Amino acid sequence: MGEGSNLLLFLLGFLAARYLGPTDFGIYGAAFAFVGLFRILPDFGMSYASTLAISRDRSKAPGLAANLLGFQAVLSVLTLALCLGIGRARYEGVLWTAVLVLSFDLVLKSVKSTLRWLLKSHERFGAEAVSLLLERGLLFGLGAATLMAGGGVVGFVLVFAAVRAADTTALLVWVHRRVLALRPAFDLPVWGELFRKGLPFAYAGAMITMFFQVDAVMLEKMRGAEEVGWYRAPVLVLEGLTLVPRIFGYALIPTMAALHPRAPEGVTALYRRGVKYLLLAGLPIAAFGLLAAGPFVGLLFGSDYGRSVAAAQILIPAAVLMFLSNFGETTLACIDRWRTIVVVSTACLALNVGLNLLWIPTLGYVGAARATLVTEAAYFAATAIALWAFGHRFSWLAVLARPALATVVFAGALWLSRGLGLIGSSLVAGTAFAAATVVLGVWDPKERELLRGLLRGAAADPSQLV
Repeated sequence: MGEGSNLLLFLLGFLAARYLGPTDFGIYGAAFAFVGLFRILPDFGMSYASTLAISRDRSKAPGLAANLLGFQAVLSVLTLALCLGIGRARYEGVLWTAVLVLSFDLVLKSVKSTLRWLLKSHERFGAEAVSLLLERGLLFGLGAATLMAGGGVVGFVLVFAAVRAADTTALLVWVHRRVLALRPAFDLPVWGELFRKGLPFAYAGAMITMFFQVDAVMLEKMRGAEEVGWYRAPVLVLEGLTLVPRIFGYALIPTMAALHPRAPEGVTALYRRGVKYLLLAGLPIAAFGLLAAGPFVGLLFGSDYGRSVAAAQILIPAAVLMFLSNFGETTLACIDRWRTIVVVSTACLALNVGLNLLWIPTLGYVGAARATLVTEAAYFAATAIALWAFGHRFSWLAVLARPALATVVFAGALWLSRGLGLIGSSLVAGTAFAAATVVLGVWDPKERELLRGLLRGAAADPSQLV
């Protein structure tokens, strides 16, 4: 439920693109991307590392939580100083105002994230989910109302800061009274230990953040806010699709991590199946992006975003590569290959920045889209090769063949039924694809048995697929 509530934020992003228009949406996108570059600094991965320690030993919670809050208070002040100092030198007008407001929103999000991890460590998953639903419901309702009332970029970002201030304060009080007394502490040796343990998580998070944000910052600097708007509209779709590998990964991580030390062949089996399922999800999306990007962008964002179609035809097909690279990284984490993740993520970020520097000056937002596609392809290839080298091997051609054939059926049905309109042809193509997976024998006996169990109401156990 908590992860699913992200759909409200994605929907709000689509509304923002439609109501603000390409230029103002580009201003918002540039401000959001710039502030996002500093996202890791107020926490530095320490909340995640602390959660692992507290989950194993609840008696550590008071000391770790107190020092975490104290350390984050100092880091938040430094983050604000850095973000606002650089932002003031780079931006002016509405863009500067948006950076100013979103910088404070960033700090509030960091505190909220810490409280969420604390709730996870105490297994208060219901409280966390309710908190997320309330926060994102308010953001969606007030944000949509502000956009429709013509509040513009400034009014829109003020909604984020106001809602997060109220929500984070309320959750802080609730956690203090119901879960754990929260009083900031300033124990430097504990801070050092927190920093050391959080650093690997911070580095991985920083690479992902930079990859998704740095292109918009570079695009605004080289080509202006309007091109950021044309680019960020289809990027919203790609970011929304990240829910697919994230939710899928969350389902398999515990089983794969448990299998690694005692039955590594089980990890290989689940990795192979995971690749198949993500191909089945991603290949039709890629075909849809190539064939129907025009009417899809028009339906979602409006006629002002006609020039976004060129980027959408590149970015939406990139989803299948993003699915596979994300799952490859998750599998590497499950087999404790963090050094490989660091090397691969760093190399791919360097590639992305280099390609953006090469292509944005001449190709603009289309160049940024191409850089994203090539980087996702490189990330997927690097993780797949690494897992092959670590012994997790299978025939990619055998896994790819049937999903690819089913996707050909999907693409043919989508093209032949295009006269029915986007929604009608999508339904026809989706039905044809589902039928093709059955006719082509995509699903093996274990998968069919698991599906029958789910239909009977039995709990799904990924280990059944090993």
